[in-house]
Amino acid sequence: MALVIAQQHEVCLILFTKLQSFKVVPDGCTFSIVIRCHCERKDPDEAKKVLDTLLQNGFLPDEVTMNVLMSSLCKKGKVQKAREVFEVMREKGFKMSVQSHNCLLKGLCYVGRVEEALDLLNEMKNETPLLNPDVYSYTVVMDGLCKVGLSDEAMGLLNEAVRVGIVPNEVTFNTLIEGYSREGRPLEGVLVLELMKKKHGCVPGYVNYSTVLHGLLKWNEIPAAFKVYKEMVELGIEVDSRMMAKLARRLCRLSRRERGLLRDACQVFDKMREKGLVVDQRTLEVIFEALLWGEKFDEALEVLNDMVKLGYSPKAIAFDKVIQGFCAKGKLEEAVSILLFWLGNGGVPHKLSYEMLIKELNAQGRLICASILLGAAFKQGVVPSMDPLLCKCCEER
Repeated sequence: MALVIAQQHEVCLILFTKLQSFKVVPDGCTFSIVIRCHCERKDPDEAKKVLDTLLQNGFLPDEVTMNVLMSSLCKKGKVQKAREVFEVMREKGFKMSVQSHNCLLKGLCYVGRVEEALDLLNEMKNETPLLNPDVYSYTVVMDGLCKVGLSDEAMGLLNEAVRVGIVPNEVTFNTLIEGYSREGRPLEGVLVLELMKKKHGCVPGYVNYSTVLHGLLKWNEIPAAFKVYKEMVELGIEVDSRMMAKLARRLCRLSRRERGLLRDACQVFDKMREKGLVVDQRTLEVIFEALLWGEKFDEALEVLNDMVKLGYSPKAIAFDKVIQGFCAKGKLEEAVSILLFWLGNGGVPHKLSYEMLIKELNAQGRLICASILLGAAFKQGVVPSMDPLLCKCCEER
């Protein structure tokens, strides 16, 4: 057994094959050790053959070994063989424990044989002597139901478990949350979260909140997702950076229909900055466009600066939109600064950006500055439309 504990499975098996040469007859304990070795090596078929040999020689392994073998077979999807081992235990008079049943329950649910798992769960309750399923028994079967689209039935099983005195845990509830999300019903997952806190006194953790948030984002339930996000922040629960970025993008896109959501998007974005998270270019571009749409030009300029600092290459249209936005607001100094920065980095502003700037500068009597910009435009091959104010600039030149 020491070799098994030390993970020396190959040595153990070689030693077993040489027992006969030493005229040593293996007993039930030796066979049990070999079974465990094969299971550890993820070879349950060989382990099952050793079990057959052991039984033929009149030995019986202990319950723990049988459970290890069942579990190993189930992990490989060989549930029928696991069931055979289970029946052998019954025939040989083993005292069938909850753990033995749980091994088979998990295997049956793993391969989608949920009806059989439900039957086995009911058998446990009718065993003589009474064998009470534990929280793991119920959770495994609930998970099986959820994976085949029967989340409501899983909720019914949860209610039954509570009635018989089982205390559900975070894993039990998360099974339901995942199930509802998988069925496209993420708002039901939010209700499960509330059920945990208010009815069962179970404090949701990082996994529960993250699963709910992921489901809401997946099915585009954005206002509800933002509400869950805020609750996580208030409770000090870490929010995955990718989910934060996705939430910010979705809020930005919806802000064109509902202006208030832009403020929510900025809250998420500011939190990402505060935590020192590196925001990807795609997210920055979406936030930038939303800020322009909301006429938040100063904030848009900050995002543009972030993109440049991070080494991203903003699209030319991004600079043009900020320049034109500042021009429309009468903020010429900011607009000129952006244009000069862009020129210094090899950019080519759009004709409209030049036209708006030159027109406004002319209108303010700043003809020299306007003339310099017109010269820069010509140098880059950009020819602004010659309306009266631009002609005035040309005359000055």
